[in-house]
Amino acid sequence: MNGRAPFLSIPPEIGTTVMRDYLLLYVNSTRYEIRGARAYQSLTDLLRYDLALTGTKVVCAEGDCGSCTVLIGRPENGAIRYQGIDGCIQYLRQLDGRHVVTVEGLKENGRLHPAQEAMVESFGSQCGYCTPGFVMALAAMLEEGTPLTRQGIKDGLTGNLCRCTGYEQIIDAALSLKGKSVTRSAERYHNPQMLAELEACAQDSVEIAYRESWGREFRNIRIGIPATVADAVAFKAKHEKTVVVSGGTDLSVQMNKGKVEPDTLLSLVHLRELEGVSENDDWLTIGAKATWTDVEHAGSESLLEFRKIIQVFASPQIKNAGTLAGNIGNGSPIADSMPFLYVMEAEVELTGPSGSRWVNLNRFYHGYKQLELRPDELITTLRFQLPETNETLKLYKVSKRKDLDISNFTAGIRMTLDGERITQPRLAYGGVGPVVLRLPKTERFLSGKLLTRETIQKAGKLARREITPISDVRASEDYRLQLAENILLKFYHEVRQEQGWPQPNTLSA
Repeated sequence: MNGRAPFLSIPPEIGTTVMRDYLLLYVNSTRYEIRGARAYQSLTDLLRYDLALTGTKVVCAEGDCGSCTVLIGRPENGAIRYQGIDGCIQYLRQLDGRHVVTVEGLKENGRLHPAQEAMVESFGSQCGYCTPGFVMALAAMLEEGTPLTRQGIKDGLTGNLCRCTGYEQIIDAALSLKGKSVTRSAERYHNPQMLAELEACAQDSVEIAYRESWGREFRNIRIGIPATVADAVAFKAKHEKTVVVSGGTDLSVQMNKGKVEPDTLLSLVHLRELEGVSENDDWLTIGAKATWTDVEHAGSESLLEFRKIIQVFASPQIKNAGTLAGNIGNGSPIADSMPFLYVMEAEVELTGPSGSRWVNLNRFYHGYKQLELRPDELITTLRFQLPETNETLKLYKVSKRKDLDISNFTAGIRMTLDGERITQPRLAYGGVGPVVLRLPKTERFLSGKLLTRETIQKAGKLARREITPISDVRASEDYRLQLAENILLKFYHEVRQEQGWPQPNTLSA
């Protein structure tokens, strides 16, 4: 037990707790209460050091390699829904009221899970270190009914790395599962008492406070898990420098690498009122707790372009945890969603003690990591009007690899075309300044012009002068300046091809 105090397991009194001072979760159907400093640790630390469930591996501690993949179950519509999650960047404060299934928990009545059997029979394991993560990723695909086509399997395994097999045997293992009968975790772990208790957890507010000390040095730690948005706002208003966490796919990496260690944390795990994606009267509304998976699976056909970005943005494990609101709150100038949200004129709802207000995202950032967000406010909702059928929307991401990579440069281009005449152009570039930038001068130049190569080339020269890129480890200033021009040319050729217009002779243009 790594020299730590033992867990306390107390028979539950469902529905009687109003304010708890501990976290409650199940691991492979065993109930645990987590108190004090234990609540500050990652899921993989709990599994490996406290529970000796060492089948869950840790390699990158960044959510990139998938060796730590586990299933996380949450109550939904009277049952428990399980999804694959990277355990290394899930901290326990995000898992109150959840059921965790590890690779050890897949075996039933002494028999291997079909995903485990398939890996054995297809020789999908060599050194074996990554194997549990692949098994859990396959199990997650079976849980969610992912189509077991070759492409579907590749998409489902984008978050898992293997240095030995070359992947073919692993893909063969997945293909062999097609049509096989599999008992899903919701059936296997069916337990009315566990379900009732996990459902009741969402009604409780949790606050855990303790003091860490090293000789004469100390710091006070506080974790808040509110049951309502009002409680969340009150907690944030009461405690200065509160760090808000939902998916934690960025914060947890920073914590794992020792870059940050917040004293006060506010977890949104219970705020179901901030979940979901809805479409009404051509507006799309996205709750602050809606995950990238939720956004990818919702949305209308008019958002196919955004889905292309989401598909390469992250692995299923990351998308099942990370949120679009977190991408906004992080304030990165290379955030993949920002150019899209900028050209869509998206609005973000900020909720504080005095109520809510809506702010256009184009006015949300005042500088690098400087947000139009008061210390006592939370991001609660995002909304934007869906594009019209006569509008053209293109999104671009330039990175060193296609999937799961940090952007060097991003762009969103939206305009209405009346024949070849441009109206209402909107351009936003990312990775070219301290914040994502709209290009008002270039937009004004394009408005009313014909979509010709000459027009686009002149617009590219203007775009270069509107941005302020730097050279860093991902790209040089000159490279990004050239991309400002080239991306407009790419847009021009793609649109002409899609519209069926004759392509100009590029040699004589």
